[in-house]
Amino acid sequence: MKTTRCIRLLFIITVPFLQFSAQTVTIGGTVKDSYTALGMDSVCVKITASSDPANKYTVLTTPNGSWSYSFTTSILDDKRQSPISFELQQNYPNPFNPSTTIAFSVPVAGTAEIFVHNILGQRIDRRAYHLNAGTYSVHWSGKGAAGTLFYTLSVAGRLLTKKMIQLDGGNGTGLGDATLNGGYASSFRKFTLSDLTIVFSKFGYEPDSVAVPYTNNSSIANVLTTVHRRAFVFDLHNDVAELMINGYQLGIRHTINHSDIPRFLDGGVDAQMMVLWSHPTDFAGISYQRTIELYDTCMAQIGRNSVTIAKATTVQEIQSANSAGKIAAVLCVEGGHAIEENLNKLADLYHRGARYMTITWNNSIPWAIAATDLESTTKGLTEFGKQVIRSMDSLGMIIDVSHTGIKTIEDILETTKNPIVASHSGVRALRDIRRNLTDEQIQAIAQGGGVIGVVFYTSFLSSAPTASVTIDTVIKHIDYIKKLVGIDHVAIGSDYDGGITTPVGLENVSKLGNLTLALLRKGYSPADVRKILGGNYLRVFSEVCK
Repeated sequence: MKTTRCIRLLFIITVPFLQFSAQTVTIGGTVKDSYTALGMDSVCVKITASSDPANKYTVLTTPNGSWSYSFTTSILDDKRQSPISFELQQNYPNPFNPSTTIAFSVPVAGTAEIFVHNILGQRIDRRAYHLNAGTYSVHWSGKGAAGTLFYTLSVAGRLLTKKMIQLDGGNGTGLGDATLNGGYASSFRKFTLSDLTIVFSKFGYEPDSVAVPYTNNSSIANVLTTVHRRAFVFDLHNDVAELMINGYQLGIRHTINHSDIPRFLDGGVDAQMMVLWSHPTDFAGISYQRTIELYDTCMAQIGRNSVTIAKATTVQEIQSANSAGKIAAVLCVEGGHAIEENLNKLADLYHRGARYMTITWNNSIPWAIAATDLESTTKGLTEFGKQVIRSMDSLGMIIDVSHTGIKTIEDILETTKNPIVASHSGVRALRDIRRNLTDEQIQAIAQGGGVIGVVFYTSFLSSAPTASVTIDTVIKHIDYIKKLVGIDHVAIGSDYDGGITTPVGLENVSKLGNLTLALLRKGYSPADVRKILGGNYLRVFSEVCK
């Protein structure tokens, strides 16, 4: 009688309507760059099946961006009902000692039972669960003798069985509670095979993932976007307006100079501070008039290229321009000599759209001393100068202290209520020239919530020959500021088209993405890179320019 009883139990476990069938599934597709629309080489494609989360299958894209992967699987089919409307996964780990996890899925609410038997058909454990639709896992703590065990899931009279290997005998508790791992969007969803999660990744790009059914599919089209293009890129200082007033066309791709709209787009620039600068000697006595001429030139060029660029004065206008696929051009004034000691002219420039003013250029002015002045450490703002600072605060105009003297910066920080910026400066500890900022100045700007835009001018970055000044040299200045005052106070202020020589790798605005890659290789996180490229300055801009 014992022998007959064992045979009967074994028959229940290996029910005749359950059988294995093989299926080959091939998936594949293409991966393209979101900006160039070109196929991407060597993208890592990592595939995970929900029924087998421990294993990941990896393939690289070909030079034209295509990829494919084939799976050969064994599927336990219920011939009485097709397709199977529930799923029992292979336990993990298997073999195991002392415990393992059994995972399964049920498509509708009801009772699910799990039976565990040994190879003789003797039941070791049994447990019933009253469950809603979803995916679940049950912990099995080794129980009974070591060897081959079978576990069977029973739902609404249908059965699925799998095999597991228990390495050692144990006195464990057997089947534990059912833990919900995820619910179904619909109680009618059917699982014939596992869904797949596919993750696409490549250095310098934001990873992306898709979920696809486990079926033959060779047309999975995906695009990846670089960390650089996902960032908001806002350069604090560009002097291309000085070229435009002499006939340089902003909308045409050039092979000279540093800036034009096609290269702004290639460089992923979202917003650009465009400088209105009048030479203090060449236009002595007519600085304001020259500034207005520069303004008119900028507006004419923006109007001529209105499909790709728009003037902006607020964060909302910047966002509106970007949403329309346009670069946001934000005007600014370099050198307080432009207002000719007249607060009405300051207000006029603000109302025309100027959102920062650099207090001095290389020349001292009657109300403020420049960094190159021999009296830089002892003389600062006059009383009128303090009125200018208070007026800028009142208007909502950012105070820029690049070029500005040590005592003048001290006086500005004591007068203003707003964070200030140094739009295009370097670190004096790394390159000891008066145009660069001391540690104390960097700390004072940061304490007020401001930012320092690291300049790309090789002469401000290093005393080495120009040919040996590279992106890494720029990053040394970024690193220094980050370590001194934190990541929230670093920005970029290229000074492109300001008569500068540029670092190797940053020859013009189209090369800005190279800086992002170099920062990532240096160990900066994508979040840190986004702050440097524009997030930090946008914070100051939104706080002051309301």
